[in-house]
Amino acid sequence: MSNTATPVSGAPEDVLIILPVRNLVLFPGVVLPVSIGRDKSLAAAQEAVRTQRRIGLLLQTDPGADDPGPEQLHRVGTVATVVRFITAPDGTHHLICHGEQRFSVLDFVSAEPFPVARIQLHAEPEAVDREIEARGITLRERALEAVQLLPQAPGELANAIQGIESIPALADVVARFMDLKSAEKQEILATFDL
Repeated sequence: MSNTATPVSGAPEDVLIILPVRNLVLFPGVVLPVSIGRDKSLAAAQEAVRTQRRIGLLLQTDPGADDPGPEQLHRVGTVATVVRFITAPDGTHHLICHGEQRFSVLDFVSAEPFPVARIQLHAEPEAVDREIEARGITLRERALEAVQLLPQAPGELANAIQGIESIPALADVVARFMDLKSAEKQEILATFDL
């Protein structure tokens, strides 16, 4: 992957549409549904779908804020592909997002009609030493044990965990399924040292 994000229509390559989210942290390699309720969020989602561009999900620092400004958003998020945009019969809107890569906000370049930010992408670590490999094996073993203890876990989850070859990707998937508060997941997302 390149070190710049897919551009918004007519914008420089390092600019990304931002979707503020409450109580939701999307990790790279994970697919999650995202409910859209605010007008700005709907405009951002529709523009991303219309232009077939990726979108940046950022957790709000205050989940109660109805119109969060840049100072109310974490600076590290996940670039995601919008797999599907759904409008339910009751009029609610949802995105199915596939997390791709961590990013940091360098600065916000626009707030209207939705937030847009200049970003820096963070590549997944390529080289892992023996200690990291050993921790990865232990993480996989513990994750498989945990999945077997969860009655509501889909059977495919164990197969998916077993099939993940990349240790950073395994760590992200396991973090997604851990019973942690959003702030704790955000801390994990913002940790770049494997």
